[in-house]
Amino acid sequence: MCGITRWALAGAWLAALGGCGSIPLDPEAPTEFDLNGHWVINGALSDPPPNERRLQAEADRALVEMGRTGQRRRMGMLAFVAADFPVLASKSMVIEQDPQSMGIRYASGAYRDVSWGQRRRGLWEVNAGWTEAGLVIASRADDASATETLRLRKDGGQLAISIEIKSGGDALSAVRVFDRVSGK
Repeated sequence: MCGITRWALAGAWLAALGGCGSIPLDPEAPTEFDLNGHWVINGALSDPPPNERRLQAEADRALVEMGRTGQRRRMGMLAFVAADFPVLASKSMVIEQDPQSMGIRYASGAYRDVSWGQRRRGLWEVNAGWTEAGLVIASRADDASATETLRLRKDGGQLAISIEIKSGGDALSAVRVFDRVSGK
């Protein structure tokens, strides 16, 4: 079984465990898990980014249908995918990690701060910590859930991120692999 498939299966397993509170995460970062540095996408090993135009078109169609029939239809994950999970489309990122948190600056200009443990971030209840699989960021909102699993490989020179997002009856999963070009 190829490495990416194993990672995707592990991510799916973690996502299947449910909400933020059901995955036992250790808020203490292992000393060998250092994400500091500049990371660039490895396109050959990564899934392509989601087609945002297609996703937006589906959301627009759902709004029109809701207006015509008077029935509420599921809106899916369309409105938050790009904004809340910029790693799905990012070609590079810079990560600064310390014992309590990490900050991620994406090439798009988006910035994300992740604190270890449980926190409320806007609409999301976020739980970030470590399992044997790596760093897990489990997020839950009223109508959506997401699990990101970050794993270092190649002596810390490569970072694989498995993303599983569910909203309504929709699901999105992707694996993005980044190579470290500086840092550590």
